Order: sequence, then structure tokens, then C-alpha cells
Amino acid sequence: MREELIAQLNAWHEADEYEEIVSRIKEVPTPLIDEELAVHLGRALNNLGRYREALKWFNKAADQGKKDPLWHFRVGYAHYYLDEYDQAIKAFKKANKLDPEDQDTIEFLEWSRSEKAALAAADEDSEDADEASEADSGSDTSPDAEPDAAKETKH
Repeated sequence: MREELIAQLNAWHEADEYEEIVSRIKEVPTPLIDEELAVHLGRALNNLGRYREALKWFNKAADQGKKDPLWHFRVGYAHYYLDEYDQAIKAFKKANKLDPEDQDTIEFLEWSRSEKAALAAADEDSEDADEASEADSGSDTSPDAEPDAAKETKH
């Protein structure tokens, strides 16, 4: 019976029928969802864009996943699409260490690093713009300035 369930889950995965996987596994009482089923459920949820929920199920299989590069990849994938780049980088680095030849891992690791750098640059640009805006508004609020001119610089 167990082998049949796993075979069916794999068949649904190959057919991109992720909702079927989620529905079938959720029929199992939660305490009986073991690490293997949790990974299947997390994988299906990732493919459905339900990343936060996927991470919950991957965490249930964390002991099994510690030495599994695919588990780390899937965790990194969820974090990547949640814009949690630090966690994504950590997971992809671990996956890469366990399987240095996997091109998907290498690609997602590079993308995660690029996204993190882009966010840092955008934050820096935003801070610079805020500082420039503060400096501009400070110079137009002299006692002799007209009230309308001061209002214009605040908006």
C-alpha cells in the first residue's frame, strides 16, 4: 500500500498534478505524515507557489534532509521565492557543498546573491535619496521663504 501511494505521488508530480498530491497527503492524519510524505507535500506546495507552507513541511523532514542536496535545494527554492535571500543562499550553499555538479543549485545560488546585492543597492540608493530630500527641504524652510514654497518641497 505504501509503495503504491509513493508511486502515485511520483506519477502526479511527473504529470504536474500538484493539487492531487496535496489533497491525497492531506487525507492522511497529520501525526501520520512522516518525513517522506512531508517532502512530497513540500515539493508539491513549492510547485504551487505556496512557499511558506512548503517550508513548514520541509522542516518536518529536516533530520532526513540534512545530508540530502535536493532537500536543501527545495528549502532554498522556497526562500528564494519568498525574497528571503540570506536563507536561500545558506540553503543553496549547503546543497552545492553536497552536490557541487548540480547546475540548478549553482544558478539559484547566483540568482540569490544577485537579488540580495540588488536589494542592498536599492536600500542604499533609497537612503541616499532620503538624505538628499532632507537636505533639500532643510534649505527651503528659511524664515523668509514663502509658505507655499515650503509646502512644495515637502511633497
